[in-house]
Amino acid sequence: MHALSKPLSRLLRCVALTVGLGALAACSGDGASARQAIAVQPDDTCAVCGMELSRSPGPRAQAWLAGRTRPLMFDSTRDFFAYILQPENQADLQDLFVQDTARIDWQHPGRDASTFIDARNALYVAWQPLPGSMGPTFAPFSTRAAAQSFALRHGGAVLGFGEVTTTLVATLQDHCPTGAAAMGGHGIACHGATVPSVAQSTPSPPRRAPPGGARSMHQPR
Repeated sequence: MHALSKPLSRLLRCVALTVGLGALAACSGDGASARQAIAVQPDDTCAVCGMELSRSPGPRAQAWLAGRTRPLMFDSTRDFFAYILQPENQADLQDLFVQDTARIDWQHPGRDASTFIDARNALYVAWQPLPGSMGPTFAPFSTRAAAQSFALRHGGAVLGFGEVTTTLVATLQDHCPTGAAAMGGHGIACHGATVPSVAQSTPSPPRRAPPGGARSMHQPR
């Protein structure tokens, strides 16, 4: 038994080292490591429209892409979906985040990283009346109960991440559409508002065009 103890001990150390290196490789290899949401900076601009996030009402979003040291920023969830749903952009997508509507003031959503949640696990209220930076947008929530409560109060319908399509993004309105075709084929109930929306009657501040003219719709800055 004593003669076998040293070789066995070496074998066990080798196995432990191999397992440890494998776990390290899994965490650090080719974009496999999980990224976190970061705080919005005062000079951050939207990767789609080039507008300053500091001037935008409504929830913002972030997208980590392979090979980048900082996520792309979006001044609205509608611009966010307009970018990530493009086939040419999807191969590089990694971790995605949106601001939880329940954690922000819609008109002044703030910059704190703690207000962001995993975009793929979020629920989205579509056809709701509160405007984003460029008009109608999606209101994200971390729980279905919060999303449904918002939809019943303000109007709209609750969708999962995978239910948001390019057609819906392109045709999104600030009220419930009529007919299945107008709803992008979603067979869901869209609620009318039960209370007046303050944000609905408050116009968004005028937006300035980014320096150097308009940017391509789907190219990052």
